[in-house]
This record gives sequence, structure tokens and C-alpha cells, in this order.
Amino acid sequence: MKDYTVYTKIQQLKELGFKPSNVASQLGIHRNTVKKYWDMDVDDFQEITRAIHRIKILSDYQGIILKWLTEYPCMSAAQVCDWLKEYYQASFSERTVSRYVKELRNAYGLKKHIVKRDYESVDELPPGQQVQLDFGEMMMPKIDGGSIRVRFAAFVLAHSRYKYVQFQDRPFTAVDLVRVCHDCFQYFGGIPHELVIDQDHIMTVSENSGDIVHTYEFEKLRQECKFTVYLCRKSDPESKGKVENVVKYVKGNFLSNRYFADESILNSCCLDWLSRTANSKIHGTTKKIPEEVFKSECEHLRPLTYLSAETTPYLMRIVRKDNTIIYDSNRYSVPLGTYNAQGEVQIEAKDGVLKIMTVFGEPICEHTISAGRGLLIKNTNHCRCKDDTISKMKEEINELLNYEASQFLDILHEEKARYARDQFGLIRSLCDRYDIEKVLRAISFCTSNSLYGATYVRDFLAHMELPIQEIKSNPIPVSDKKYHITTQKRPLDVYAKVGEMN
Repeated sequence: MKDYTVYTKIQQLKELGFKPSNVASQLGIHRNTVKKYWDMDVDDFQEITRAIHRIKILSDYQGIILKWLTEYPCMSAAQVCDWLKEYYQASFSERTVSRYVKELRNAYGLKKHIVKRDYESVDELPPGQQVQLDFGEMMMPKIDGGSIRVRFAAFVLAHSRYKYVQFQDRPFTAVDLVRVCHDCFQYFGGIPHELVIDQDHIMTVSENSGDIVHTYEFEKLRQECKFTVYLCRKSDPESKGKVENVVKYVKGNFLSNRYFADESILNSCCLDWLSRTANSKIHGTTKKIPEEVFKSECEHLRPLTYLSAETTPYLMRIVRKDNTIIYDSNRYSVPLGTYNAQGEVQIEAKDGVLKIMTVFGEPICEHTISAGRGLLIKNTNHCRCKDDTISKMKEEINELLNYEASQFLDILHEEKARYARDQFGLIRSLCDRYDIEKVLRAISFCTSNSLYGATYVRDFLAHMELPIQEIKSNPIPVSDKKYHITTQKRPLDVYAKVGEMN
């Protein structure tokens, strides 16, 4: 409450036009206190007061928190907050607990124990043995305003540190990976014996306890180029630390402060940068120029395999139970029944159009590729045609009723479209139960009384089936009670006037 009084007086004197130094002198407080509250509104003051109050409440748990921090030096403030909720049902924000834990560590000298990983140097590999691949992305400003996220694939030969990079303005797919790998091998002038990659979904489906299952496109590339694959484990920088450094180098030295004009222009500038800087400067670790070392390494690369420019690698996709396939994080529909007819289809993405074909290349359908994520792109022709089924039911019932109830069935279909299947099903069951003439009579009655519903027809037929009961007339009982009747009294001149009229 004392702090609130000081805050109020400072704000009052500020409104009267006093300067901060004058306010500090008049209230007898330090100028830093005045500076602290000078531009603070009521909501901010209240929030700070609540935080201080919560920290004071946390002091009730000081003993147990100190015990935890002593026994478990690596314990984080977030875990302290969670344990307070778990064992004491105490509700504090992580930020409040974090400030309090930090104060306790400083006051009692409880430094947080951080387990540091030991790294070892990696032996240099022989020429032509290994190339490392990794992906990166970065936001770039556009020349015409705005920004765009560009993605790139970075390659580096482990022996010479000779690099290759290629950019595109959309996420990489398995088809893009195959194309970029061939471009890289052509840039190198040969194929290395081993490719080191990360656990990326466009290259690997599953590790399968060591028996790695690659995607269809990447497996086709591997068999075609005849290289082995080394799949890195999680948090294993020693396996592909060279290419991770290349990704950082591309971001910091090439992409930083550069404007995006066009994908082709960016790739052209990157080739110049590779020749001018990335491959021509002395490497910080090897103290050699990658371009010069590469001249001897290229002799150890295996010859390039022929790939026709017209050859387009196709992607295979599993048809899901709901008759959709997954492409680039979106679901695309296929005609109803495809799942039962064939479990796998072939797709081709080109010029913004996704073509879906059978495994033999026969066309099934096409979709415009969506730029979104997690969407369902559905062709209305791929839906179950419910209207045709209901219309077929109506036609069968109309034929059953000798086409004498067409008007009733049409109105029923229109007014009860949502329940048309149930309505027609009930009328069909009535036709099976009753004579057709009786059903037509019931429909005629309902039509003449504007009762459009199968339940009205059912109720009418049920009523017709009831036995006719005779109506017995009961005599009206005569009561012995006497009633007093009072007649109306009129003046005599009324009767005199009636006599004159006669």
C-alpha cells in the first residue's frame, strides 16, 4: 500500500507540471524511484505489484526449492514450477518462478550444472569418398516489397570442402531432391561413393532398426547412381558438421542483406559466389583452397550416369482409406473406389498441376497444387453422388405406384430433402405392407389436404385398418332439480307502441 501511495503522489505532481527532480525533492525519495514510476500506468503498476506479491508467496517454498536445487544441480526453473504444481498444487507462472530461482542461485551460490558434450576431431576422408547434404531456409526481402522464404540444398565434398548450392522458392520434394542431386554431380563432374544425409522425410521413410527404408524417388536415385547412404542420427554434428557449417556460411556470407528478384537470378548469382568466394578462399580448418584441392579429388569421383533432360522422375503415393493421397502436406482426392481398386498411384507435379495416374501411367485425375498446408483439395466429382441414389429410389417407388403419385413424391423430395431417403424408405415399406390401391388412396388424401410426409400416409393407413365401432347413444339423465327462471320486465309504454304499430 505504501508503494501505491508513492506512485499516486508522483502521478499527481506530474499532472501539476512538476519535473522529476522537483518531485523527488518534495517527496523525499530517490530520483530513480521517481523515474521508475514516472511513465508507468495503473495496469503496469498493478502487474508489478502482483509479481512482487507472488515472489513473496514463493518464499514460503524456499526450503524445498533450495533442497531440489542442491540435490539436482541441473534442475531448470520450468521443472521447479512443474514440481510445485505437482506436489503442492501451487499455481505460479514460469516467469515468476524463473526470477525467484535465479535469485536463490545467486544468493546461495548454486550454479546450474550443465552437462557439456565432448567433441572429438574427425579423421580426414580420402578423395572422392563422401559428399554431405543438408537443407536450409531464410527469409529474404523482395525487390518489389515484402519478403519471401527461400529454401536451398547445400552439398560439400568432405575431402576438399568443395561446395555446391541450389535455391528454390518452395519446399523441397523428393522430385526436387533427385533433380538437385543430378545438378550437383554434374557440377562436380562425377559421383562420390557415399552420401551423408539427415533424417528427412523426402529421403527416408523409416530407419527400420538399421535397415533403412528410402522413399521411392530417392531409392531410384541411389540405385541409378550406385552410391551408399549414411543416415545421421539425431544430434550428431560430427557426422555432417562440414555441411552444417556450409549452411551457416551461405546464410551469413551470401544471403544476408541480399534482395530476391527471381529464383533463376538467385541461382546464377550463387554460382558466381561459389566460384568467386566459397570455393576460392582458404578454408579455415584445412588452410587450403577448396578449388585447388578439388582438381585432384575430381579424378577419384565415379563417372556420371546418363539422365535424359526429358526424363521426369515420378512419385508414388499410397491411396488412403478415405480415397485421398498426401502431397506436400495436403490431401488430394481421387475418385471414389480408387482405394479398393488399387492401393498405390503415380503422381507428377508440373507447372502447378498435380497429375494422378495409375502405376502404369494411365490418367486418373488432376488437381491444381495448393500453396497451403494441411488442406483437403477435393473434386466434387469424387464424392458419392447421393442425389442420384435418392432419385433412383423415388423413380422405383413411382413405378411401384403406377406413376399416380408423381406430384406427391416430387414435393416430398423438395420439402424434405434432408430426410428424403428416410421418407422414400418408409413409403416403400408401406407399399410392401399394404395394397397399392390403399396406399394411393392415402396419398390422395394427404395431397388434397397438403399433408406432405410419409408419416401422414402411414397414419392414414393405420387409421383405415381400425375396426369401425358403433356409437351408442346414452339417454340424457333428467334431474329433479327445480330451476328458477326470471323473466325480463319492460315498461308498459313499450307494449303500447307495439299496439299502435299493429
